[in-house]
Amino acid sequence: MKNWTLRQRILASFAVIIAIMLLMVVVSYSRLLSIESSEEQVRLDALPGVYYSTLVRSAWGESYIRTLELISEGAARPLTKQEKDQYQGFDDNLQAQMDGYKTSIFDKEDKDRFEVFEKRRENYARMLDDVLAKYDRGDYAGARAELFGDVNPVWLAGRKQLNELIVANKKLADEATNNIVNAVLAAKISMILSLLVALMAAAACGLLLMRSIMAPMQLIVRILDTMRTGDLSTRLSLARKDEFNTVETGFNDMMTDLVALVAQAQRSSVQVTTSVTEIAATSRQQQATATETAATTTEIGATSREIAATSRDLVRTMTEVTSAADQASTLAGSGQQGLARMEDTMHQVMGAANLVNAKLAILNEKAGNINQVVVTIVKVADQTNLLSLNAAIEAEKAGEYGRGFAVVATEVRRLADQTAVATYDIEQMVREIQSAVSAGVMGMDKFSEEVRRGMFEVTQVGEQLSQIIHQVQALAPRVLMVNEGMQAQATGAEQINQALVQLADASSQTVDSLRQASFAIDELSQVAVGLRSGVSRFKV
Repeated sequence: MKNWTLRQRILASFAVIIAIMLLMVVVSYSRLLSIESSEEQVRLDALPGVYYSTLVRSAWGESYIRTLELISEGAARPLTKQEKDQYQGFDDNLQAQMDGYKTSIFDKEDKDRFEVFEKRRENYARMLDDVLAKYDRGDYAGARAELFGDVNPVWLAGRKQLNELIVANKKLADEATNNIVNAVLAAKISMILSLLVALMAAAACGLLLMRSIMAPMQLIVRILDTMRTGDLSTRLSLARKDEFNTVETGFNDMMTDLVALVAQAQRSSVQVTTSVTEIAATSRQQQATATETAATTTEIGATSREIAATSRDLVRTMTEVTSAADQASTLAGSGQQGLARMEDTMHQVMGAANLVNAKLAILNEKAGNINQVVVTIVKVADQTNLLSLNAAIEAEKAGEYGRGFAVVATEVRRLADQTAVATYDIEQMVREIQSAVSAGVMGMDKFSEEVRRGMFEVTQVGEQLSQIIHQVQALAPRVLMVNEGMQAQATGAEQINQALVQLADASSQTVDSLRQASFAIDELSQVAVGLRSGVSRFKV
C-alpha cells in the first residue's frame, strides 16, 4: 500500500465500506424475503383460516340450536315457510363460510381435515333433514329420538373437527408470527453487526488515510515555520510516490523561484530607491513647469477674451453688411422689375410703330392709286377737251344750228380745263402726300430702329441688373456664411476662453497633484527603504 496514491487509498476505503454495506443490504434483503414469506403465510393462510373456521363453527351450530328450540316445544307441528327459509339460510350461510375457508387452504393436512368435516357435514345435513321431516309430519317422538340419538353425535364430531381446524390454523399463525419475529430479530442483529463492521472498517481506513496525509503535512508545516524566519534554503523531502510527490516537486520548485524572486527583490529595492530619488527630482521639475503653464494659460485667456470681443464686433459689422446686401438685392430686384416693364412698353411702342408703318404703307399705296385715278382723270379731261374742240369745230361748221352745241362744247371745254386744273392740284397734293408719307415712313423706320436699339440697351441693362441681382443674392449667403463663421468664431473664442479657464483650473489641480505626488514619493522612498530592510532578512 505504500506505493498507492491518495486517490487509490480513498477509493479502496470507500470500496471496503461500500462492500460491507452491500453485504449488509444482501443479508437484510434475505431477511426481508423471509419476513415477506411469513407475512404472506399469515395474511393468506393462517388468519383467513382462523377467521373462516370460526365463522363455519358459528354457522355449524345455528341449525342445531334452532332444532333444539323446536324439540323443546314438546309437540310436533308442521314447519312454517319462514322456518323452512330460515333453515335454508342456515345451510346457505354455512356453505358460504365453507367456500371462504377453501380459499385459505394451502397444505394437504388442512385439506384432509376439511374434507373430513365436509363428509360429516353431509351426514349431519341428511340426518337433520330426516329429523325435520318427522317433526313436520307430527312424529315428535321419532324426531326427538333421532336428534338426540343419531344427529347429536355427528354434530359434536363436526364441532370437534372444526375446533381442530381452528387450532391448526392458530398454530400456523403463531408459527408464522414467530418466524416474522425471529426474522426481524435476525435482521436487527445482522444490521447491527454490519454497522459495527462498517464503522470499524471506516475507522481503520480513516486512520490509515489520516496517517498517510498527516505525516507529510506535519513536515510541510515545519518547513513553512522555518520559512517564516527568513530561511529559504530548506527543501522538502517526503520520499512518497503519491500526490505528495507532486506537492514536493511543486514546493521545491516554488522555493527555488521564491529564492530567485527574493534575490531579484533585493536588487530591485536598490533600484527602487534610486528611481524614487529621480522621480522626486522629476516631480519638482514638473511642478515648476505646471506653474509656468498656469501663468501662460492666464495670458492666453486674456488674448482669447480680446479675440472674442473682436469677433463680436465683426459679427455686428457682418450683420450690417448682410442688411445692406439684402437692401441692395431688394432695390436691384425693383430696378429689374422696372426694366421689365420698360421693355414691355418698348415692345408695345415697337408694335405701334410697325402698325404706323403699315398704315403709312397703305396710305402711300392709296395715294398711288389716287395718282393713277388723277392721271386717268387728266387723260379724260384731255380727251374731253379734244372732244369739245371737235364739237366746237363741228358747231362752227353747223352754223346757226350748231351754236347751242358750241356753247355746250365751250362749257364742256371750260369744265375740262377746270377738271385738268383741279386734277393737277390733286396730283400735286397726292405727290405732297406721298412725299410726306415717304418722309413719315423713313421717320418711323428711324424711330423703330431707335426703339430697337433702346430695347437692346434695355435688355443689356436688364441682363446686367440680373447679373448684379444674382451676384448680390449670391453674396448674401456668403455674407451670411461669413456672419455665421464669425459667430462660430466668437462662440469658439468663448469656448476657448472657458477651456483655458478649465485648463488653468487643471493646471492648478496638476500643481496640487504634483505636490501630493511629492508627498507620495517621499512615502514611496520610505516604503523602498522598508522593502530593502524587509528583503534583507531572507537568506538566499
